[in-house]
Amino acid sequence: MRLPHHLVRSATGVFHFRQKVPIPLQRAFGLRVVKRSLGTRSARLAQAQAYVVSARVAATFDEARRLISMNEPVPDNPFNLPLDDPRNPLHIAPWKLERTPLGFTLSTEGDSDKEHAKAVEVLRVLMGNQAMPVSPPVVDAPVRPKGRVLRTTAGITVGEAARKYLLTLDSALLPDKTRSQKRAAVNGFATWKGLKSPLVDCTRTDVSEWVQSLRAAQLATPTLANKTSYLKAFFTWAQTAGHVPVGDNPAQGQVKYGVREKRLRRKLGFEAFNPEQLAVIYGPAFATLRKDIQLGALLGLYTGARVSELGQLRLDDFVTEDGLPCIRISAEGLGQSLKTDASERTVPLHSRLIEWGVLRHVESLRKEGQTRLFPRTKVGSVNGHGNFLSAAFGRYIKSVGIEPRVGKVGFHSLRKTVVQTMQSAGVPSEYRAQFVGHELGDEHHSAYSRQYTMAELAAKVNVSLTFNMAFA
Repeated sequence: MRLPHHLVRSATGVFHFRQKVPIPLQRAFGLRVVKRSLGTRSARLAQAQAYVVSARVAATFDEARRLISMNEPVPDNPFNLPLDDPRNPLHIAPWKLERTPLGFTLSTEGDSDKEHAKAVEVLRVLMGNQAMPVSPPVVDAPVRPKGRVLRTTAGITVGEAARKYLLTLDSALLPDKTRSQKRAAVNGFATWKGLKSPLVDCTRTDVSEWVQSLRAAQLATPTLANKTSYLKAFFTWAQTAGHVPVGDNPAQGQVKYGVREKRLRRKLGFEAFNPEQLAVIYGPAFATLRKDIQLGALLGLYTGARVSELGQLRLDDFVTEDGLPCIRISAEGLGQSLKTDASERTVPLHSRLIEWGVLRHVESLRKEGQTRLFPRTKVGSVNGHGNFLSAAFGRYIKSVGIEPRVGKVGFHSLRKTVVQTMQSAGVPSEYRAQFVGHELGDEHHSAYSRQYTMAELAAKVNVSLTFNMAFA
C-alpha cells in the first residue's frame, strides 16, 4: 500500500509522522524536520492521525509566514512544548476507536463542537472519505435587515478558477506557444489538486508536492521554474479577483536554482562565436543560402536582436531618426510581442547592412505589396515568428562544421557575440543595454537617465561591430 505524504514506517512497523520545515521557517523554529511516533502499526489509524497532525502543522507554518511577512517576531516555538500539550501541533488527542454493528464510534476527552468536528473528520478518513452528516450547532437565527437579502456563496473551485483565469489570456498579446504553456501549467496543477477542491484550500505545501511530482517525472529545473511562474500569475489573479485572501502567494519561490545549477547553465548555455567561426559562417558558403536567411543572419550579427524580434518585423518598422535609417522593434503591430518592456527599442542600421542592400530589399518588398520583412513567417506561429530562421541558421552552421566547445551554438549565439564584442571594445553598459534591449539593474538609471539618440548610439556602437567576413 502506498503511504500518504508525511507518513513513514519504521523498521519495527510503527508509523511516524514526518515533515520537513520549509527553509524560510527553519531559523524561526530552530528545526529542519518535525517528527513524532504515532504509536500504531495500523495504516488506517496512522493515516487518520497524520491527517489531523498535518493540518495543524500547516496552520502553524502559515501563521509563522504571516508574522514574518509583517516583520513581526514568531512566538515561542510550539514544537518545544510537551507532546501531551494540545498547543503542540504534533499533539494527538487520545481517541478511542471501536467498530460496532452500526459502524464506527469515536470518543474523545472533550465534548466541544471543535473536538466533535475533529472526530468526525477522522472517521471520514477511516471510512474512505465517505460523506458523513454533521449536525450543525444550534444558534440563534440572525435578524435580517429589511430590504436586504443575505446570501452565502461557496468558495470557487480550483477547476472553475483555472477556467476563468485562462479566459483572461489575450491571444493578441501572447504567442500561442506561451498561452499553451500557461494553460498546461495551470490545468496541470488544477487536475493534480482536484478540480472540485476549494481554491482557498491550496497551500504552499500543495504547490511544493506538485513540483516534487514533476521532478519525479524527470522535468528539468528550467521547466519547473516556468511552470511555477505561470502558477504564481494564476494565484496573483485569484487574489486580485477576490477569490482568495490577499497575502502569501503559494507558488512564490517554490523553484530556485542551486549554485551548481547556475554554474552549469552558464557553462552549457549558448556560446558566442569567435572570429574564426564567424569567418567560416560568413565565408563563401554564405552566398549559397536563400536571400531571406542571409538577411536574417546579417541582421542578427549587426543588431544583436532576438530571432523572434527579427521574425516579426514589418516593413513599416524601417524608419528614419536623426537622419539615420533604423529598425523599430516594438509590439505595436498585429501579432507582434516582446519579451520585456526594455525590449522595445529603435536600433540604427549598420553601414554593412546598408551595403548588403537591406533598404533596397525592403523597398522591393513594398512594391510587391508585402507588409512583412519575412513574408513566409506565419502570424501567431506556435513556435514563434523566428522559428524558420532559427532552424535554417542552425542547419547551416552545422553544415559548415561549426560545433560548440562546451555548451551550444545557434542563432542566439549571434546576440551573445554582439554583446561581448561591444564589451571588448569598451562600449558602456548603458549603450549596450539600449542597443540589444536589456534591463539595467540600477533603478536610478531608468528614473534619471534619458535614451540615447540614434546618432549617439550609432557613433558609439556601430563602430565597435567590425567583423572580418569574406562574403560579397
